[in-house]
Amino acid sequence: MIKALMILTLLSLCTWAYEFSSHHNTSVGAIKILDVKVLDFDEVEGIDFKGISDLAYSKKRGLYALSDFGNLFKLELKLNNRKIDSVKLLEAYVLRGKKGKALKKKKSDAEGMVMTQEGLLISFERDPKISLYDFTGHKIKNLTLNEELIDIKNYQKKNKALEALTLHPKFGIISSPEIPLKNEDKNYHSLYSLNKKWRFKASYKITSMQLLKDNNLLVLERNFSYLKGYTIRLSKVYLNNCKDICKSEELATLKSSEGWNLDNFEGLTYLGEDLYLMVSDDNGSLFQKTLLVLFEIKKCMTP
Repeated sequence: MIKALMILTLLSLCTWAYEFSSHHNTSVGAIKILDVKVLDFDEVEGIDFKGISDLAYSKKRGLYALSDFGNLFKLELKLNNRKIDSVKLLEAYVLRGKKGKALKKKKSDAEGMVMTQEGLLISFERDPKISLYDFTGHKIKNLTLNEELIDIKNYQKKNKALEALTLHPKFGIISSPEIPLKNEDKNYHSLYSLNKKWRFKASYKITSMQLLKDNNLLVLERNFSYLKGYTIRLSKVYLNNCKDICKSEELATLKSSEGWNLDNFEGLTYLGEDLYLMVSDDNGSLFQKTLLVLFEIKKCMTP
């Protein structure tokens, strides 16, 4: 019975890759899927490429991938005619503390990442914090959190802490738990800067967010059920001029129940020219894949 289930799972993964790739150049809502690649690399320095939870990119530094197993990867991404020409794994690093020791398991659950000139800002679950790391995975310093985010007891679950992270030119670091805190209205997600909080209508669980060119936010939400499979939702949250509850606009929703064979999408990054990457977390499982999706956001969004 177990062997049969494994075979069926492997067959479904093959079908996933085929069916999703057939949607190249397909418009869904306000996005257009341009390309999809399955990322599968040999280990580097004894580190497996698995559990990818977020991405960060700049023209100067290139593409970085973060793993919730406490690892960091530098990739070489080449695009050609708005397609993914190639992706190569160049370097792999273990996230390390100030003294050079690898982060212990409880402290290595890295989920959100954003690139700065100084290094990489990384947010963590289980032991909630936001830290600045250099580009080889060594901690530089911890950042001060909004007081509501400091105590893990404020979160609904230990592994539902600081899931998403971005950097805003006006408000600074903005982070969000995967699901609302214990004392919050469960119908609204909250976004936190150091001294400010915004809310917007919750659809599913937040897994990533990315600053848009107009300084509003692109938010990725995900849901999973054994009966209906995965649902992912990309929304624009209008942070500018928002005092409490912000307007949010659905850009696209993809559902397994509607023919999309989806996976555990957890990361976003902006490449420039309305191009974005989205990545799935394979959870370190043989029965899941790391999928990299190149998409664009159309220019006809509500102003």
